[in-house]
Amino acid sequence: MSDSVSFSVLTADVISLLLLSTLYLSNRQKMGHGKDMQYILQMIGITAISNVADCGVYYIDGNVNLFVEIVMFLSGTWLFLGNVLIGYTWAKFLMAHMNIPFSDKRKKVYHAIGLVACILLIINIFYPLVFTQEDGIYQRGPAYSIFLIFAVFYIADSLLLYGRRVKKINAFKLFPVRSFLMPIIAGIAIQVVFIEIALTWTSIAIAIAGVMTALKDETIFLDYLTGLYNRAYLEFLQRQACKKKSTWISGIMIDLNSFKQINDNYGHSEGDRVLVTVANLLEKSFSEYGVVTRYAGDEFVVILNTTDETLIKKIIAVVKNNFEEENKKNNRPYQLSASMGYGIVDLSNETIDDFMNRIDNEMYQDKMAYYKMNDRRRK
Repeated sequence: MSDSVSFSVLTADVISLLLLSTLYLSNRQKMGHGKDMQYILQMIGITAISNVADCGVYYIDGNVNLFVEIVMFLSGTWLFLGNVLIGYTWAKFLMAHMNIPFSDKRKKVYHAIGLVACILLIINIFYPLVFTQEDGIYQRGPAYSIFLIFAVFYIADSLLLYGRRVKKINAFKLFPVRSFLMPIIAGIAIQVVFIEIALTWTSIAIAIAGVMTALKDETIFLDYLTGLYNRAYLEFLQRQACKKKSTWISGIMIDLNSFKQINDNYGHSEGDRVLVTVANLLEKSFSEYGVVTRYAGDEFVVILNTTDETLIKKIIAVVKNNFEEENKKNNRPYQLSASMGYGIVDLSNETIDDFMNRIDNEMYQDKMAYYKMNDRRRK
């Protein structure tokens, strides 16, 4: 490999490492919070190691001695394994970020692919199936494309689940997957055609930067305490719905019972813990049916993906049962419960304000019925 190409590869990898270091240092406070951020951290680590390995393959290519051969072999092995790892980690990130269930069957398929990749790399130690380094020259082997196929499978499958998820909850998800895909597609296309131009891992570093930027953009629509969407996002969904003609939407207003008493008797810190617990419970209960938002204080609004009134009543019954199960599991000095009211509206005939007033009134009626059965002063 020419000195100019080697220097270009080294420069690209160094820039990539600087970018990844900056991303980590500027976001390290939140790297450990949430599964999705943990996967982002893993992607940063995989990409950083791969950039170093990239230097090991390209910068010392053509040198012949035992140490160089060992470094080049280990670097090449990691680069192929890294292709699979980055695809797997991206898929896990997207599923965690979108609250997509990871079924046992899909988990087995993902793990089987990783196992096959490891077996091929072990075979490559004895037989140059994946790559070879004769006379210190790195060359791709016949099984090179298999690793690209594995990485593409992970990404494509996660995008399929992403599309199904967005369609199912009938809501616009602000996180743009194209911010991750476009730099990678461009980098891979260039490297497939021009083997000496190593841009794949640099493009992945750029993609991770795009993901981090998109996540920061999302924060304006997230409630800091609970991690749910906030009122601004609810209003955004409502504006999106109003743009469509003859659109029917449905939703549920949820208000915690006796929340003021919890704050008064046990302190606002305990009240915050209750809100987080309830947010997790609602997210789990409604994950298949719509988008949960924190409307204000201890009020939540769920925009549903169905206008089937029978199903909506069934969902409400399930959620109330989940509150009872939560009370049984945790030995608190108080009980958690919520009043709920639902509504279905045709936006061609009524306004969003009509819809919100209706579900608020329905929730109020449910709350009055609750307090008739549960005297607040006695509690």
